[in-house]
Amino acid sequence: MEYKNYYKILGVPKAASGPEIKKAYRKLARQFHPDLNPGNKTAEERFKEINEANEVLGDLEKRRKYDELGSNWEQIQRDRDYARQYARPGFEWSPETFDLGDFFATFFGEGMSGRGGGPFAAGPRPGGNLQYEIPLTLEDLYQGARKLLNLSVGKTDHGTGRIRSPREVQVKIPKGVTEGSKIRLAGLGDKGMQGGPAGDLYLVIRVLPHRLFHLNGYDLEADLPVWADEAVLGTQIAVPTLDQRVLLKVPPGSQSGQRFRLNGKGLHKPRGEGMGDLYYRIRVMVPDQVSAKERELLTELRRLRVERGDDKAIRKNLA
Repeated sequence: MEYKNYYKILGVPKAASGPEIKKAYRKLARQFHPDLNPGNKTAEERFKEINEANEVLGDLEKRRKYDELGSNWEQIQRDRDYARQYARPGFEWSPETFDLGDFFATFFGEGMSGRGGGPFAAGPRPGGNLQYEIPLTLEDLYQGARKLLNLSVGKTDHGTGRIRSPREVQVKIPKGVTEGSKIRLAGLGDKGMQGGPAGDLYLVIRVLPHRLFHLNGYDLEADLPVWADEAVLGTQIAVPTLDQRVLLKVPPGSQSGQRFRLNGKGLHKPRGEGMGDLYYRIRVMVPDQVSAKERELLTELRRLRVERGDDKAIRKNLA
């Protein structure tokens, strides 16, 4: 099997931390996402490599095995497990890769190797499960979507074991999934051996960064910049949601950091449990340049504020 340098694929050093790997993956996944590169086969292959690399390096146990055994660590690990299970007492695994069929032939005779129809050949073994991450936009989660994915899935090589082959899989993304949700595709994992059932394929949802909204469970969060006079006097602002614009009322005296909730404007929850909410957080803005007239008015406002004693009231804890 060709060695794949997953660290090089993600553009990170071997000593990269988990957050560094996650950050690099999300950046590359967005860059090469098929929806952003329609018809670009090179981008599709790169996207597939990126997901494969992140599937391994993003999991501490898989990363440890990859660092120890290389990109075909899964097959080697299965060989190790079978070797330990069926070896005679005192046998020790050697790190060199060898044909598992030869191992069984050596220790149990040709009939046990799977080539002579012996009892080992007769025993069906189920295929392993596969897991891929699928990057989606918030709009995908909100509306539901259909995605055509190019994945490497299981296929039996009757000579020496198992290889992965490219396959297009059309997937319906239901409403009600969010970051970390898993979609199970039964029977699309590794094929079983000796008539055993195939494993399953699990798609793990990873949400791409959005230009405006931050995802928190099924709720959405965003900053709302308002001018100081709007915060003082109150105003109404047309703000976006995932499917429309609505009027948000900012009452007089609103403070920076104050949150306003738009009920039911988040993501769909699973099993028909309703909708999440959308929260806008006030961020009070001040102009970096003012005209002479504005400066005059602001100076008058300062004088009135000092006369009322507002400065002492808000800074009493600093005295």
